Amino acid sequence: MAAECRSFPWETTSLGPPSEWAPALRTAVAIVLESPFPMNLWSGPDLNLIYNDGYRAVLGAKHPQALGRPGREVWSEIWPEIRGLFDQIRAGGPPTYAEDAFFLMERTSGPPGEAWFTFSLSPVRDEDGRVVAFLNVAAETTERVLAERAMIDARAAAERAEGRLRSVFAQAPAFVAVLRGKNHVFEFANDAYMSLVGNRDIIGKPVAEALPEVRHQGFIELLDNVYETGAPYVGRETAVALARSPEQPPEEVYLDFVYQPLIDGAGARVGIVAHGSNVTEAVKARREVERLLHASEQARADSEASEARYRFLANSIPVQVWTATPEGALDYVSDRTAASLGRTPEEVVGEGWLNVLHPDDVAPTIERWTQSLKTGDPYEVEFRLWDAGRKAYRWHLGRASAQRDEKGRIIRWFGTNTDIEESKRTEEDLRRLTDEALEANRAKSDFLAAMSHDLRTPLNAIGGYAQLIEMGVRGPITDAQKADLERIQRSKSHLDRLVSDVLSFAKLGAGRIELRCEAIKLKPLLGSVVDMIRPQLAEKKLNLAPLAVDPELRITADLDKTQQILVNLLANALKFTPPGGTIALGVAPGDADIAISVSDTGIGIPEEDLERIFEPFAQAKRALVESDAGVGLGLAISRQLARAMGGDLKVTSAVGRGSSFTLTLPRAELKHD
Repeated sequence: MAAECRSFPWETTSLGPPSEWAPALRTAVAIVLESPFPMNLWSGPDLNLIYNDGYRAVLGAKHPQALGRPGREVWSEIWPEIRGLFDQIRAGGPPTYAEDAFFLMERTSGPPGEAWFTFSLSPVRDEDGRVVAFLNVAAETTERVLAERAMIDARAAAERAEGRLRSVFAQAPAFVAVLRGKNHVFEFANDAYMSLVGNRDIIGKPVAEALPEVRHQGFIELLDNVYETGAPYVGRETAVALARSPEQPPEEVYLDFVYQPLIDGAGARVGIVAHGSNVTEAVKARREVERLLHASEQARADSEASEARYRFLANSIPVQVWTATPEGALDYVSDRTAASLGRTPEEVVGEGWLNVLHPDDVAPTIERWTQSLKTGDPYEVEFRLWDAGRKAYRWHLGRASAQRDEKGRIIRWFGTNTDIEESKRTEEDLRRLTDEALEANRAKSDFLAAMSHDLRTPLNAIGGYAQLIEMGVRGPITDAQKADLERIQRSKSHLDRLVSDVLSFAKLGAGRIELRCEAIKLKPLLGSVVDMIRPQLAEKKLNLAPLAVDPELRITADLDKTQQILVNLLANALKFTPPGGTIALGVAPGDADIAISVSDTGIGIPEEDLERIFEPFAQAKRALVESDAGVGLGLAISRQLARAMGGDLKVTSAVGRGSSFTLTLPRAELKHD
């Protein structure tokens, strides 16, 4: 733009040739053209535009025709809005400053588009105090404003999803509870769950504290296993002793339940969802029927009354009851069972039950029933049965066990069908709403990445202007001012590192980190990393233990990401090791991977913080001085990068004796250069 301004025929405008311009105007033009920030001058009586390279993006398609033209013609679509600003300043009013001001601007060939700007408008006066131009500094904030709108929309969507989820949980007939963290702290429990545990005050407490009677019943160990492995656990008719109120001793109840791991947007396990049904009455009724059926079979020849009693109980319990011959043909269904199916008992026995089974479930049900008939193993399967009252198919859990004589031969099968429709619906709603919550979390990560990126522009401006002042561009500076400028630059560099960490973490959370894994020689890699920290080693008077590395050792990894991890580990060792201490690098080759360790003789890490230091924004209380504190993302990012490359990052430490971080990466096959 400086070149274009020099070649422009200014004598054809109301400004006249530059040689006749006021000195103040020429100085202002020089400042504007040398600035990287979007700036322009509305100059002379017609407010002709003079602008720099940064302002070209603001003009869009209006560049280069806008140079030298009156501002009211260039920005005719917004002139009615801004004309008063110039009149106000000419009349002696103050300069103008506005944040996120909205305009409809024609910067492309299409219709006007929405745009937001943070700008200032101030006068440029000559030696007599006359206004010869107006300086306009304009930073477009359209992307940030739109990003903030997207954040609000994403947050509202997440809140709506959470509200729907809680509504489903609260109204579900099955019990539901959400447990957070490795200590399984109750975050949410619906009405059915609260009723199950006697409406105790459990929210915010670990399971072991909220329900002390379950500590030695194996359930906490089951929760630990699901949290560590990510494998769901399904319990059928599981007995548990629960206190239904603080004043009463525990009583035995039977539960069908599932422990399902809760996964966040980054793929990490953060908790467990427990949901299921209280089947105590059904289990007790079935067991009672089984007991009575056994007694009835033993005395059938002698007592028709026992048979009648059995049939009465079968018709009384809240589940469908049936029996079958050793060959698998149904020979009895209770009257209640037949009525619920909309059939007579005679229409259901034999193979008539297949007519009330959902067509899609016939083949898998027969296959499972045939397997139990062959092996004698208990029969269990989920299928859909016709419900005559509701005129719809409903999910049922079918179970059967073999009754045997004294020689172990099967003489009859006894079975029940339990309606599990509500549990299936709750499970489906839970899966759907969990997917919605994960999507909202990914939207949050995308927003965080965008905002972290936008923070770099003002940071670079701070550093640039501080450097200009330090170089004396704005005039001589004192030693005290120079020291203050150095502090500004150090603070800007520190903040820039923090923003970089936040940006990297957000990209990892949003799944936008690209890896270029290749075979890398380990010895040059470690040598380059050590060279980076040698000045700090000398400054802090620390020793570096010698390291011998096989020159043929190679790892399969992304070179930049591996350097980032190792530099972060060495920086931590430098930070937390007092003068006179030692830092050591170690290499331990394995068959499939190579372990690279960074050890120090520093102050160490408390045992309770060894895993917490890998969590985002978490820091152990071990800084030598307060200025050592960071944002708490370095180790979290390093571990995620290591795992993304097929490796891992672990730590061992003892307070007062130092720490050792071990980075494990896949070993590359040996190739000859």
